[in-house]
Amino acid sequence: MALPRILAAAALCLAVVAVPARASEVQEINQQFRKGDLTGALERADRYLAKNPKDAQARFLKGLILADQGKTNDAITIFTSLTEDYPELPEPYNNLAVLYASQGKYEAAKNALEQAIRTHPSYATAHENLGDIYAKMASIAYDKALALDSKNTAAQTKLALIKDIMGGQPRKTAPPKPTVATVPPQPAKPATVPKPTTPAPAAPAATSGIEAAVAAWAAAWSNRDMDAYLAAYADDFSGAGMTRTAWEAQRRTRITAPKRIEVRVSDLKIEQDGDTARATFRQAYRSDRLSSTVTKTLELAQQNGQWRIVGETSN
Repeated sequence: MALPRILAAAALCLAVVAVPARASEVQEINQQFRKGDLTGALERADRYLAKNPKDAQARFLKGLILADQGKTNDAITIFTSLTEDYPELPEPYNNLAVLYASQGKYEAAKNALEQAIRTHPSYATAHENLGDIYAKMASIAYDKALALDSKNTAAQTKLALIKDIMGGQPRKTAPPKPTVATVPPQPAKPATVPKPTTPAPAAPAATSGIEAAVAAWAAAWSNRDMDAYLAAYADDFSGAGMTRTAWEAQRRTRITAPKRIEVRVSDLKIEQDGDTARATFRQAYRSDRLSSTVTKTLELAQQNGQWRIVGETSN
């Protein structure tokens, strides 16, 4: 099964208290993981857990890393142990369900999601995933009914309805799209930071070109069109402190590796100051490997009549 969406960190909660120094180290491992250094992040997580074997956040993060590496059984072991040690947390159950579904174990996935909902009835992600699992199980059942009786018009109608709900032909080897939770946030007191003076939002007519640039960037990413995607960035853009060449190589690997990608932009807010602008929005990323929902900020500048990205941050 695909692993298409990581929940926003604000939606998650671990009932543990983090020592500031430890929280900082886990955050650094998480950043290393998000940059794509899975091997380095896993090695660092293992070293940390050797000294802090009960740290729930680090264990959760290790499970995500293993899942991203395709080590499904190892990830299942991690999340199972978390459900045993922290049965009140819904996120490990949710991740177990996604991993079970990826193996075609839909009954186990259903049971895990039902447990997640019992621990946290308002956990919307688990409810959505459970609906996807029910739809997939129904599709399989109707397929079997038609295999036994190809003239069963009732089963044909119901299967067509399921296909329509699932947005296309349900594949026998791929179930619907549940979600994966991200690493839980570190408990910490919010810092008080003086708010810088920002220019007033530009009028809608003035921001239309910026909106179009953001939409084109998201479409290129969704279509895995590397030429259009890279063209959305300024020539001097460098990501995560890397050179432009190294950043492009990393992005090519991460964008072309998944079989499918979907990027959605919502709650777009634009601040424009002459030839520069800031676009802040919710970015929902889905792929057959991983996903996330984050707040993204793009810094843009007008170059040769086009808005291009000169800076990028997410949280």
